[in-house]
Amino acid sequence: MKSAGDESQQHVLDRHVFEELFAALGNDTTRVRNVYRKFLDSTNARLEEVRHQSVTDSAATFHALKGSASMVGANRLAELAAELQQAAPRLDYETKVSAIHALQSQLALFRAELESVLPPFA
Repeated sequence: MKSAGDESQQHVLDRHVFEELFAALGNDTTRVRNVYRKFLDSTNARLEEVRHQSVTDSAATFHALKGSASMVGANRLAELAAELQQAAPRLDYETKVSAIHALQSQLALFRAELESVLPPFA
């Protein structure tokens, strides 16, 4: 996984993706907020699922997370999920738990950044 210094290379929220999504949804704040709310909810559900999955299933879940994160501009989260997808065959339980915590931290950073451009976000 990347070190904290590498995180500065990626934006937490890709503003270009955010602006494209906003425009595609007719500049409707409610619709955009709903897309991001569904993303946050599904990501939390996936992270809970991966705790109980086999190595093969967790790789597939990390792959799905990578794709959905990329689609909403959660760059750091997508990058970390991609790294975990590749590492999944070598993950032991403790490493997987640590990876889940790292993903949760990135998700929290993403949510905070999202709230700064799309308030209020509850």
